Amino acid sequence: MLNLAERHIRLGCTAKDKNEAIRLTGQLLVENGFVEPGYVDSILEREKIANTYLGNGIAIPHGLPQARGFVLNTGIVVVQFPQGVDWGNGEMTHIAVGIAAKSDEHLLVLANLTGVLGDSDATTRLAHTTDPRQIMAVLNGTPAPDAAEAAPVVVVGAGIAVFAPTPHGLHARPVSALVEIAKRFQATIRVHYDGKTANAKSMVSLLKLGASGGVPLTVTADGVDAAEALVEVQAGFAANLGDDGQAAGEPATPAATTPAAPVTGRIDYDGRIIAGISVSPGVATGSVWLFQRERIQVTKTAVDPEVQRRHLREALAGATVDLKNLYEEFWKKAGAAKAGIFKAHLELLDDPELLVDSEHRINQGDSAAWAWQQAYEERADLLARLNDPVLAGRAADLRDVGRRVLRTLADSVTGAATFPSHPVILVAEDLSPSDTARLDPRQVLGLCMAAGGTTSHSAIIARSLDIPAVVAAGPSVLDLAVGTPVILNGDAGVLVVNPTDRDRGNAELLRQQVAERRDAERLERYQPAITRDGKRVEVVANISAADEAEKAVEAGAEGVGLMRTEFLFLQRDNPPSEDEQAASYITMVKALNGLPIILRTLDIGGDKKVPYLSLPAEENPFLGVRGIRLCFEREDLFRTQLRAIFRAAACGPVRLMFPMIATVEELIRAKAITEAVRVEMAAAPIEIGIMIEVPSAVMMADRLAREVSFFSIGTNDLTQYVLAMDRQHPVLAPQADGLHPAVLRMIALTVEAATRNGAWVGACGGVAGDPAGAVLLAGLGVKELSVSIPSLAAVKARLRGLAMSDAEALAHRALDCANAAEVRALVQGAL
Repeated sequence: MLNLAERHIRLGCTAKDKNEAIRLTGQLLVENGFVEPGYVDSILEREKIANTYLGNGIAIPHGLPQARGFVLNTGIVVVQFPQGVDWGNGEMTHIAVGIAAKSDEHLLVLANLTGVLGDSDATTRLAHTTDPRQIMAVLNGTPAPDAAEAAPVVVVGAGIAVFAPTPHGLHARPVSALVEIAKRFQATIRVHYDGKTANAKSMVSLLKLGASGGVPLTVTADGVDAAEALVEVQAGFAANLGDDGQAAGEPATPAATTPAAPVTGRIDYDGRIIAGISVSPGVATGSVWLFQRERIQVTKTAVDPEVQRRHLREALAGATVDLKNLYEEFWKKAGAAKAGIFKAHLELLDDPELLVDSEHRINQGDSAAWAWQQAYEERADLLARLNDPVLAGRAADLRDVGRRVLRTLADSVTGAATFPSHPVILVAEDLSPSDTARLDPRQVLGLCMAAGGTTSHSAIIARSLDIPAVVAAGPSVLDLAVGTPVILNGDAGVLVVNPTDRDRGNAELLRQQVAERRDAERLERYQPAITRDGKRVEVVANISAADEAEKAVEAGAEGVGLMRTEFLFLQRDNPPSEDEQAASYITMVKALNGLPIILRTLDIGGDKKVPYLSLPAEENPFLGVRGIRLCFEREDLFRTQLRAIFRAAACGPVRLMFPMIATVEELIRAKAITEAVRVEMAAAPIEIGIMIEVPSAVMMADRLAREVSFFSIGTNDLTQYVLAMDRQHPVLAPQADGLHPAVLRMIALTVEAATRNGAWVGACGGVAGDPAGAVLLAGLGVKELSVSIPSLAAVKARLRGLAMSDAEALAHRALDCANAAEVRALVQGAL
């Protein structure tokens, strides 16, 4: 049986690079009579073909099979590099295990080595011990020497004595601050407590220390900038690592004072706050109902480790972007302290040990999803077993972060949809149009989505139903138990879990304020939206069915700015006839009683599927045959619809609008077909306009404006095409915000081009119904805002309450912002 002896181990070595480290390891193999010198060159050749880094600071350099003739005896040597050697891709090796294999006697030693790969404390001890018996014990599988006999672990570099932050110790927020400090330096920085050692650059490693508030810690550093690192770390601990005394995600001590009158968008809650993005205003209190509890299914094994490593890194990158977006959004609304938990989540994602463990599992044949799930669940279980309840509670944070990544890697994410039969706060992954069609608004007090964005289906529908809603709250909301008491604040974009009595009192007061404000808005809903300095903006409605026209007028609409005619074509086996369409359009025209209506021609494709049209499958339907392109493909349907529209125009003021116009040629062709139908029917001319939804239309707006009477900006599609972000994408959707400065600049360009050429501009996407968006659009020169029916009174009231000059100045400043979060913060601070 092969046994490692002291002569096989060399401690405290240094090497300038991997090649030098390999030569030192090879030389030790030669000195022990295991190989001839030619074997060392073979080890170097293997490294050119495949990296022998095993994980967690351990590498196993060995020669190619054809060099077996240089092997004299099977053997293993160990070379320790306390300062580390870059083994490629930033992977630092501290222990190099050189292998000379003539038989399989070495396999047991390697099996023992694999056993410590997942234990960062053990590998840290091996990397810095001065007692070779510590290494022999691990690799030979024998008991470690007694502590009294063993030489102490040597900490390279000076150490400092500090105390864990009070009152909660090393929980998520201070740990993330410490990790951020440590990562500024090249030095290896470690924190020692109660016989355990943690990597100061690994959040999970630090949390596993279980260091409660005020306990003594020792911090050591080793490397070229070790002294500077310790100075910064000491300063960080002196400032309590930025901890404000409240553990991230934990309730604060309730105030004994009478609550002040709350402000709708202000975040001041004692309960646990889950932050997302506000998409529909209002406040609701109730219990959780899980509409769909996702079940993540993953495959255990995969055949190509390189592909799996790439998938893992892509998923991590996507989750990082998602969390950064959420951190920035929440920081603008609640300040750095309350947003700190999301900074901590970012550090969890960037944890080097978690990545090393995952990639090691992938190298052993696991799929990326399985490897990641096992790695984070193993660490979360360890955290959950800590005695300190605050630190143990961080297991939920790690699982939240883990699930964000896992959802992207999963083979499938499924769940059984269930619908409430009593008033609840509905929590879901996201809602599709078919899901929302089955909801009873009387039973849904509020909506909280794990995914989605400001332009997602769930956001649009929540606004149309006048239900307070928050999206992009993250997968942790799906872990809430059914019946958990919550407050949903759609204005602030937060879900408050297990609210205190003070929270409930504030929510009730806030709900009363909102109700009073809405009552006042409803009483004045028929007043035009004329700003304080005398400028008028028309506020009209988006509708999808004939019976909604009368509801729009009753709600204060000055007309219909978008009638989505494609809804007449959906959920049926055959297309509607000319008579059926004409009857529906005429019903709307008569209900409006002289107010104008814009009928948009068929806009099918992308996310709207019509089986009876037998459209060919497209790899990217949003960039394929949709909108006006489908009308050209099925000119028979197009002409039938045009005839129905001209018949309705004989009964009242009808405007015609073409969707998804990308080029001048498409517009000219659509107008030619329309004119042919008009002449054929001997109908009177009507106003024609187009949707501005793609960047090419913006850039050609001056030329397109010469062909039409008006533009209507479809902010939902324009946002996803400008930002190259699918508004239904599970990771990117929260960033697909129509208030992004890039989108606002496109709108400004459109208005300028239209004004120069005598056309007026409206907007009919989600931004128009957003209170902040309505102000900015008006300030940019948009003359007509088409919004959901429940938003009509509020938008009109908001515009009446400001001066156009102020809106213009605000819009100008918004164009100079860096991102959507800055824009929203700017508007919130100004209004």
